Amino acid sequence: MRSSFLPLTAGIRRAVRSCRKRSANRFLARGPRFRLSAEQVRDQALAISGLLNLNMSGPPVMPMQPDGVWMTVYSGDVWKTSENGNQHRRGIYTFLKRTSPYPSSITFDGSSREVCLQRRIRTNTPLQALVTLNDPVFVETARTLAGHMQKDGGTDPKACIKRGYKLAMSKDITDAKTAVLEKLYRQALQQYQKDPAAADSLNQRNLPDNEKAHLAALTIVANALLNLDEFLTKS
Repeated sequence: MRSSFLPLTAGIRRAVRSCRKRSANRFLARGPRFRLSAEQVRDQALAISGLLNLNMSGPPVMPMQPDGVWMTVYSGDVWKTSENGNQHRRGIYTFLKRTSPYPSSITFDGSSREVCLQRRIRTNTPLQALVTLNDPVFVETARTLAGHMQKDGGTDPKACIKRGYKLAMSKDITDAKTAVLEKLYRQALQQYQKDPAAADSLNQRNLPDNEKAHLAALTIVANALLNLDEFLTKS
């Protein structure tokens, strides 16, 4: 009779020890890695650059989007980009028209609101990379992030890159990644030194000749940072 309870008692003891370990955080666990939602992708880029407007409630806003997307023939409605920081409000405040939804949201599997969805699918397409590389919102966030990198790192490209990576990923960059991004910086710097007009177009402000190519090259690096898988993926 007594021996029949020994296995059960031993099992309970093991379960108790296991619970104690979990409560002490001795066991580590993680969820699956998946890409952020459409609204989160945009909001995170705005947050990292310091542009995100956290004001709550109010009417919908019209953030920047590519020209020619919102074309109405009969009503005469136009997409007028919001101002005074409202264009940087969170994605849930974006004005939505079912016949012409916000393009970056749709590209990242956001809902067009034409039908109810039980859940959103998660795709991985080249068009998504084109959005984060060329969409006006992401170009602006990269430009602003580059300004922070230049402010903290000065004229030292390695220091700028380390600061940009720290802001974007909340961790230190490895030497291997630094070398790759430094190479990208040098290539962009050479290009913009030869074409100051292109640097001015990217920077969107007047700078001394010895700074414009540097900031434009940092913007290219910042754009690359905002396109890394570790930035767009919940891990």
